[in-house]
Amino acid sequence: MAPPLPPPELPDDAVAEILLRLPPDEPRCLFRASLVCKLWQRLLTDAAFLRRYRRFHRTPPLLGYFFTGEVRGEIAPFFIPTTPASPFPKPMLDCRPWMPLDCRHGRVLLQKVQGGDFTVWDPITGGREEVPEPRTRSRSFSVAVLCATAGCDHRGCHGDPFLFVWVWTGAVKGLAHALVYSSQLGCWGMVVSVGVGADDFLNANRGALVGDHIYFMLQMGARILKYDLVKHHLSVIDPPESYECGIFIVPTEDGFLGVAGISGTTLHLWSRKANSKGVERWVQYRVIELRTLLPADDRFKTAIVVAFAESVRVIFVCTEIGHFIIDLRSEQARKVSKRGVQYPIIPFVSFYTPDCACGKFPLPSETN
Repeated sequence: MAPPLPPPELPDDAVAEILLRLPPDEPRCLFRASLVCKLWQRLLTDAAFLRRYRRFHRTPPLLGYFFTGEVRGEIAPFFIPTTPASPFPKPMLDCRPWMPLDCRHGRVLLQKVQGGDFTVWDPITGGREEVPEPRTRSRSFSVAVLCATAGCDHRGCHGDPFLFVWVWTGAVKGLAHALVYSSQLGCWGMVVSVGVGADDFLNANRGALVGDHIYFMLQMGARILKYDLVKHHLSVIDPPESYECGIFIVPTEDGFLGVAGISGTTLHLWSRKANSKGVERWVQYRVIELRTLLPADDRFKTAIVVAFAESVRVIFVCTEIGHFIIDLRSEQARKVSKRGVQYPIIPFVSFYTPDCACGKFPLPSETN
């Protein structure tokens, strides 16, 4: 009896449709697929196919988060994956003695442990660009890094120009200041200042981007500092309510300023919108009882929001029983680490495709 005939080969278009549906939050699926044969490798490194892949999946996935840790007595940035198929090593030993301060649009902003110059690093391509420390004397500061390309969808902007926003309080109490570094110009711009009163200590948490504005917290959320990227203007906003552990800036899904605060084990979400008369006011739009989401444990008494991943709508919560990520869309929670010092938490959201990291993984041989 003759052996059965091998199944017919799939048309290239059918292969592309299958590969298009590989999940972006498990990037090693893409790399394993690229090892199957030269055809699949060409597809998975083709610029047109990958643009289509990013449009199809729309939102870059949360791959994990960075925090500052210690290795053999040296400070180094660690990466904790939030997916079982994370492509990154941990810790990022090649980045000593730097510590992460912010991450957005595929870029990580790092500063030397002892203070001084900064570097903007793309963990996927390995690209780095040094940024000189601004000539300011700061008592407290916060930062934000973001893509500077007009009209960019931020789904694959590797190597594009960026902006680095530096806000600080200095020797003159009651004032906050802002500077912006442009990688296109290669220099810092002009200083802009605003009076903030007694609440003049900037929280070290990363800034939050909402439209053309970046928001920073003063005194654990006692007030909010707003920086307008277009008008180069600083202003101050009062929070909706005070919470024992402060508030955290959590932009709303429809693109408005929002904050989160926790009372006991209840998460309160607020949004700032204009009413019919054009007057902006705070509205509480959601309340989530964390005890219904997190594991039942008598040790769980309090919680605090410590990070927010902007595009994927995920918050990070620290409790007595560990660190959790909570998806605000599905209200599902998942434990990502045991209890311990991990601060600040810097979520990393990005597509990770073979075109950006070819050379980090073996490619198919020419004999395939």
